[in-house]
Amino acid sequence: MTHCPNCGARIVQTGAAIAAVVLALMVARTEAFAASGKESCSTTDTDVTSGPNSDGTEAECDAEIGPPNIAKAHASDQGFAWSEAEDTSNARSSASGVGARAYAGADDNSKATATSSGDNAETISDAEDGAITKATASGEQSAALSYVEITGGGKATSTATGGAQAEAEIPSGGGGDAVATARDSPHYSGSALSEVEGGGGKATSVSSGDVSFAVADAENGGAAKATASEGAYVPATALAAGCKATATGSGAGGDADASCNKAGSVVTATATKGSIAEGSDTAAPVCMPKNGGIAKVKSPMGTCG
Repeated sequence: MTHCPNCGARIVQTGAAIAAVVLALMVARTEAFAASGKESCSTTDTDVTSGPNSDGTEAECDAEIGPPNIAKAHASDQGFAWSEAEDTSNARSSASGVGARAYAGADDNSKATATSSGDNAETISDAEDGAITKATASGEQSAALSYVEITGGGKATSTATGGAQAEAEIPSGGGGDAVATARDSPHYSGSALSEVEGGGGKATSVSSGDVSFAVADAENGGAAKATASEGAYVPATALAAGCKATATGSGAGGDADASCNKAGSVVTATATKGSIAEGSDTAAPVCMPKNGGIAKVKSPMGTCG
């Protein structure tokens, strides 16, 4: 099976190698034609291809190590959908739109779903070891990536709309729950990244608007949530069991940063209208209100704002 740990021309780069071969194949199969049509395939234990038809629309389904694998793909309007299922897994992909590409790969009793709609929308959903991944991209040049790269299962869900990009990943063992949602980026510059790096935990990121960046990083059972809008940069990091880091920021140049490194700590940071708020359980808080906005921090090390 060909796995796609990191793919898509505009998806956030976080150190995992891009699956260039998969993307190149998908691009080659969708850029050589110009019209519209529909193709579908389904298989449990063989490789099946439907298309390309006269406009380049194509669906490919691959299944290995025998049934009860399920690989289903549907493509329309010059899209390319590709599903691979192996070792009792379920992979489903759907692509609709000129240059739209969707890849779902599932291995070892896992489930992967990828759905792309809109011209040049891209999704990669890659699951293994009992994991569940779902990637959804809607709107021109939207991009979503969800993957579980290492054993330990877990759940990764990414949703991108309106030209934004979202990435949810679990690159280390121990499972967890990573959710990334990005929307409303007409200039294709807003993004959300959620990562669970080992030992489980929950990471949730939400971005809205151009040049808005939300980054949530959790491990060892921590919970991180980052919400960015209107051009803010918002990281939230939770690295210890039971600790919670929540950061919310808005406004161009705004920065809300919350982090916890000690078990059971709770840290929140809020910044509006481009203000700056930084909180942790290891250093004194920082609050710098700007443009009539709000900067607030609550943490074991103190409060401000």
